Amino acid sequence: MQLISPAFKKLTSLKWMPFLLAVLGGTVYVVHAYTIAHDHASYLDEGLYLYKGLLFFTGQYQLFEDYGLWTNHPPLAFLIPGAIQTWFGPGLDVGRYFMIALALLSLAGLWILVRRWGGTWWAAGAVWVMALNPAEVKALTLAITQGIIVCMFVWSLVFLLGEKRAAWQVMLGAALAALLPLTRINLAPVMPIILLYVFWQYGWRTGLLATLAGVLVLVVGYAPYWPNFLKIWAGWLPASLTPFLDPWRVPLEARGLSDAPNEPRTLYTVFLYFWMTLRLHFVSLGSALIVWLLWPSRAPSPLTPRLRAAILLSVLLIVLLAAHMAVSFLKTYCVSCILLYVVFFDFLGLVLLAVAFPFLKRATSILRRRFILLLILVVIFGVGFSAYEDVNADFAKSILDQIKDGRAWGTLTHFITGVSNLLLFRRLFTLLTSFLFAVGFFLLLAGLRKRLPTEQRGPRTASLALTLLLILGFLLTPTLVLGKGNDFFACGDTDVIATYERAGEHLRSIVPPGSTVYWDGRIDAIFLYLPGVTVYPPQLHHVHSYLIGGDADALLRFGLWNDELARQWINEADYVLIEKGWQQDWEMQTLEAGGYVKLESTRKVEACRWQSIIDIYQRVETP
Repeated sequence: MQLISPAFKKLTSLKWMPFLLAVLGGTVYVVHAYTIAHDHASYLDEGLYLYKGLLFFTGQYQLFEDYGLWTNHPPLAFLIPGAIQTWFGPGLDVGRYFMIALALLSLAGLWILVRRWGGTWWAAGAVWVMALNPAEVKALTLAITQGIIVCMFVWSLVFLLGEKRAAWQVMLGAALAALLPLTRINLAPVMPIILLYVFWQYGWRTGLLATLAGVLVLVVGYAPYWPNFLKIWAGWLPASLTPFLDPWRVPLEARGLSDAPNEPRTLYTVFLYFWMTLRLHFVSLGSALIVWLLWPSRAPSPLTPRLRAAILLSVLLIVLLAAHMAVSFLKTYCVSCILLYVVFFDFLGLVLLAVAFPFLKRATSILRRRFILLLILVVIFGVGFSAYEDVNADFAKSILDQIKDGRAWGTLTHFITGVSNLLLFRRLFTLLTSFLFAVGFFLLLAGLRKRLPTEQRGPRTASLALTLLLILGFLLTPTLVLGKGNDFFACGDTDVIATYERAGEHLRSIVPPGSTVYWDGRIDAIFLYLPGVTVYPPQLHHVHSYLIGGDADALLRFGLWNDELARQWINEADYVLIEKGWQQDWEMQTLEAGGYVKLESTRKVEACRWQSIIDIYQRVETP
């Protein structure tokens, strides 16, 4: 019996249908992104890219200059959003709408790339995977570098990957790849990997031309900032291997101690965020996993362009995923950052599946089959466990109360009745749900397996199981089970852009242009609505550029600060703006001791965060 019905085959034969579906997917994406742009809170990084970008692009500060803004990322991370705001006006709305426009450009590139290797239906599917994933849309809508990188990356591959690419296309692809480390240092491995592929696929002549194009872009991008741009590379390269970069490193004796709050890194948090990463980007990363699980044991000879492209995409994804997991899981400052890091490159999984699908194994050995089925079971429980944070506490408590009141029966009742910890119960609840899902999955797999010819039921069980898992993942992507989970920026029904504009108008009515502002807060995007004011540059990064002790002048040269500088600034600023929840005892003592008068406070800049109220103090002449 055929698994695919005649009606479905007829539908897939309509040439215009996948194009129409892709356009519809793009429309859904825009509507989804527009909603997120208005109802998701801003955070420190977004405000930094936008506000620092505006200051850099308008020439108020120079990139990498001493005693200026801390340039913690390469030039394009700031100059691109700065240019957009200079041309269209500063504001959170402009930054986020620009990201939506970039995302549409990325979807167009993804369509072209996937259609080239897999056809129009594969391309339409890739567009819908992106459009339906709230985690993906959120990361690409906030005015951070993810949207910029993905657009560059996708179009680099559009020009590079194909059966035959003209030399000028390959050079353009290499040039776009060179823009990646000009935007984010963590994407630096992409360019050398791509250049090696170009030599391998297109030969020495094209490889040398592509190398020349990429190197030229890097030189032009960094040359205006020589030699101070070495500060950023000095922060990434090991000091023991690069002593010649020491003049661009903060001197050890000047550094003091960091006061930035670190996320606790334990085996548990690493385990949790590993599975949460797969959960939020299930189809993209799962597509790559399917390719690697069904990769043929022996590569065909000679190597075809399709196989070489699949190898390139696999190497890129493995290297980037391993590098970003190492940074997130082996360092102490940001375990959860992996959830945003993976957006830089997870689309590679979608392209990889379209490229590799024709040569993947449909029939597998019994050993590989058992391994795949066991891995699917592990994935179901791992992904399910990572969802416990999204189980509503009130909902879980009501279930627990019903069990303890005897309103639920079963052999599990006695065990759960002894559970007093609500968090533990939520974890048990998600594991129970995972168990039920696993049972349902394997029952459905057994039913589908019976529709295969008898001689194929064993060998093709694994590929059928992986296909079923991917389809279910696609259907569940827009739900809390997968992509909608861990939505930590959601701000309810409030229009965040409107509340920022109202708060900015309020602050403008009090703080005139030309004022010097002492700032203690994390919603830096508010300064997009305060033109002409001067904030002490290191304070924009809040605790992330703050050190305890150290040499004040040396720290200030690198855009950092300490208590000595803070006390100096608070005593000379025209206005002090402090976000609720961040005020320090010594700051309040200084303000209450005289010399400053509290004027008023803004309303909540973000309705979902009580800390987003800003207290306003004005310096008065001392008697």
